Amino acid sequence: MRIGRTVAIVVASLLVAGFGTAAFAQVHHEVALTRAEIAAERQAIVAANLPMPEEQSKAFWPVYREYRGALAKVGDRFVSLVENYAKSYEKMTDAQAQPIIDEMFAIQKEELKIKMDWLPKLGKVLPPATLARFLQIENKLDAIIRFELADEIPLVEPAPKGK
Repeated sequence: MRIGRTVAIVVASLLVAGFGTAAFAQVHHEVALTRAEIAAERQAIVAANLPMPEEQSKAFWPVYREYRGALAKVGDRFVSLVENYAKSYEKMTDAQAQPIIDEMFAIQKEELKIKMDWLPKLGKVLPPATLARFLQIENKLDAIIRFELADEIPLVEPAPKGK
């Protein structure tokens, strides 16, 4: 499973110090390509681990792509958050930290809302046991990505007080 390595590349690209305009455009391009690669790998992993009859498969994959498309919008917000974090994590002030904290929780809340909203739609094309397996696969992939992010994103270095 290459998803973990691909996530590490995205994060490393985002955390490059001293974003210039040209470098920033290049990083955006690389992140977009890497996110597309992650999406393709993710779909291949789901397909390999979610066997289903052809008729069910025909109904599932369009819904799956719409579902992932809805989650991609939250992913866009997360990429922006990491970009902002990369600009200030080395000497973060309280004023810089609070919006980052607020956005992180807003992103998590929105991600959960999307998943809950899509559950009935996915349940229309997958029987409960297959849906449960699908959700397990999604959760495992999310856990891998979160682990890689946690491993690659450096901790905040608070700015010295009073300076």
